[in-house]
Amino acid sequence: MNAVATLQEKPLRCPLAIENDIFSEDVHQLLYGKSKNIYRVLFAIIDIKVHILYVRHTAQAPLTLAEIEELEGNI
Repeated sequence: MNAVATLQEKPLRCPLAIENDIFSEDVHQLLYGKSKNIYRVLFAIIDIKVHILYVRHTAQAPLTLAEIEELEGNI
């Protein structure tokens, strides 16, 4: 994923994600892919590191707080 690697240089170029309000940190999104295979890479910038949180297909609905809690419970 070369597009994800570019986050090392300029992560703040990406807009805040729709789900930003349900996280304690600012969550940005990077769109990656072509045609019908476009994904949203959700990430947070903590200190000087970029943390990839979720990768979701653009056809998927935005994450909800309940879905995040369920996903974290399965880790």
